[in-house]
Amino acid sequence: MDEVLNLENRRTIYDFISKHPGIHMREMERELAMPPGLLSYHLDYMVKRDVLKVEGDGYRKYYFPADRYHMKDRRIISLLRQESYRKIIIHILLQGPSSFHDLQDDLQVSKSTLSYHLKRLASHGLVVVSKQEKESIYRLQDEHCVADLLIALRPSLEKDAIERFSDIWDRLSEGRD
Repeated sequence: MDEVLNLENRRTIYDFISKHPGIHMREMERELAMPPGLLSYHLDYMVKRDVLKVEGDGYRKYYFPADRYHMKDRRIISLLRQESYRKIIIHILLQGPSSFHDLQDDLQVSKSTLSYHLKRLASHGLVVVSKQEKESIYRLQDEHCVADLLIALRPSLEKDAIERFSDIWDRLSEGRD
């Protein structure tokens, strides 16, 4: 790994990804003020040499240090990095299993947008759907894992929603012990 990180640009990229796991290339481009061609070259170089792992969702590639995070966690982090999915996940973590209507009221998104996001979350195995009378109820498959990842990512995600979640989660956790 020392050989791969012998260039300053690669060390800078690797250190940034270590602090911001699951970040995608465009964000790195903005934050590091690095030309896309140069950044892409170094990312590909480090992926080919197993210094970085990449997780794709069909639209973007998300980068992780290769020595951290299992594939399941990388997929969850990739979704948590996207604000729309993160809002749904935080809502369910804070409110518990939620109906489609409850989610739509809280998140203020169209039915089609919410439906699309919920289907993607379900296809990734993050959200489980059950029927309660005529209504679909959405809950997280592994809320503790998701909560732990959100808290671990807190320094590199939007502060407001994560801080709110973290404070509430801490209070709830104190009551369980």
